[in-house]
Amino acid sequence: MTTLFELLLNGILLGGIYALMACGLNLVFGVMRVINFAHGEFLAFGALATFSLCVTLGLPYWTALILVPIALALFGYALQVTLIARVVNAPMIMSMLLTYAVSTVMVNIGLYLYGGGFKGIPGLLGGSVEVLGAHLSQARLVAFAVAIGASLGILLFLKKSLFGKAIRAVSQEPDIAAISGISVERVRNATFALGAAMAGLAGVLIAPIYSADPQMGSRFLIKIFAVVIIGGMGSYSGAIAGALLLGVVEVVGGYRFGQVAGSAVVYLVMIGVLLVRPRGLFGFGVRA
Repeated sequence: MTTLFELLLNGILLGGIYALMACGLNLVFGVMRVINFAHGEFLAFGALATFSLCVTLGLPYWTALILVPIALALFGYALQVTLIARVVNAPMIMSMLLTYAVSTVMVNIGLYLYGGGFKGIPGLLGGSVEVLGAHLSQARLVAFAVAIGASLGILLFLKKSLFGKAIRAVSQEPDIAAISGISVERVRNATFALGAAMAGLAGVLIAPIYSADPQMGSRFLIKIFAVVIIGGMGSYSGAIAGALLLGVVEVVGGYRFGQVAGSAVVYLVMIGVLLVRPRGLFGFGVRA
């Protein structure tokens, strides 16, 4: 019989993946004030690329963990330099429309390359592990460990490294950062590439858990927006806290009320947070 403890653990494991995606989305918004509607497609392409590497080419899973985020980072960098940089200082609606257009193009490219069916990776990280009497999926445990490790590692990078401090400076006062000798353009390019890599890594991590398809990005992105709103737009720490909270709410709500109603509970929580604290739990701005 499923226990509350097991549900809580599974919710936290799911929240770890949400955190990785939400941190990437929030990092880009905090530095550039760009809401990236193509963020979900980065995840979808990460999952589909993992299928290609592990199933089509027969490469081990760890190669996808390394190669896919690098490939998405390069793609994100190219996208930032050629398109996104042109609308960074424009009204926010411009970046929203541009990234939505990029999202639509990526979905159609994915449909052309992979078709509309689902791509699973059977047997990869199968089985379960017993933790304090609770049986947890091995794939979810690995995904959580890597996702939280990456999220916290990047948070430490933002706090301690020289370039991380430059990112925080640009997120808070870009004009003063530029006067201080920081290359705002370089920071923005690197930040968007990092956000794309984080979404791509999340795609690699969910590939053994969920069947991938080119349209999966939108299904995850709407939940990630809920995470970001609850945690606070631009708050990296808030993204982690909001993701873990929503992961628990989704799993417990899904078990108690069914999957459809359980998903609705997530958005009820979001509405409740907005009513009490419109800026989210952790306010506004990228914080240490």
